[in-house]
Amino acid sequence: MTGLVNWRLLRERMMAPMNNGQMAKFNWNQITDMYDGMAKLERRYTQMQVDCMPITADDTVVDIGCGPGRLSVPMAQKAQSVTSVDAFDNMLSRCMHNASLAGISNITPKLQDWNSDDAIEQIGIHDIAVASRSVGFSDLLKLNKIARKYAVVMSFANAPSLREIQLSFLQGVIDTPPVPHANDRNFGYNITFNMLYDMGAEPNIRIVDDGYEAQFASREEAYEAMRFVGDIPADKEAQYRANVDKRLTANEQGFRLFCASRTFVMWWKTSELQAD
Repeated sequence: MTGLVNWRLLRERMMAPMNNGQMAKFNWNQITDMYDGMAKLERRYTQMQVDCMPITADDTVVDIGCGPGRLSVPMAQKAQSVTSVDAFDNMLSRCMHNASLAGISNITPKLQDWNSDDAIEQIGIHDIAVASRSVGFSDLLKLNKIARKYAVVMSFANAPSLREIQLSFLQGVIDTPPVPHANDRNFGYNITFNMLYDMGAEPNIRIVDDGYEAQFASREEAYEAMRFVGDIPADKEAQYRANVDKRLTANEQGFRLFCASRTFVMWWKTSELQAD
């Protein structure tokens, strides 16, 4: 059903930059360390996001665009099994490394391009399909096809993204300009929610106040620990340290780093969604 507003068309246009141009061609293997470092900073909040999901101990889950396993590892602690899918072998290797460190043995890695024509056939059907800030988020009908029970999507909820926060540590350090935060509520998670509603689903949504955090004994420890954000030339060291200082607050244990964000977790019964 198409209502007064064609939310599906609006969403396709909103997702176009993710599916075309440099984003679609980018080699994510190059930034595995950075993404893994950022994922570790949001570990406590990631658990809060996973706790929102309708996952039971009997469910098989597929994580599309799993990256370093930010979600795969905690989801595997709730589910019967998790299939972690990524098109980049470095990301997939890091995911399995993190699973091993956590003592998790019910994750199956799958090196697979979600955009390939045979992706659904290669990945197979699971009880729950999850796409968070990844390529799987762009085509919800395709995501719906690989889940028997629920599909789950997640992204930033009118709040700074991982990329925005990562680049804030490199402001004045590298040539890449900081990513401006787009706070236009007309083009937020409302478009995804309304599209799903128009297509027959009754979407559920939870908003999680979260962020990126770490505790350090000293400023020096913080400077060293955060170097995963990117290459820092020697002549830009002072600027890098100033950027880190902006995120530090003194406490009894030393210094707490915190960068606030917010996430929406949205899920729906796949049986409800109607393509036409």
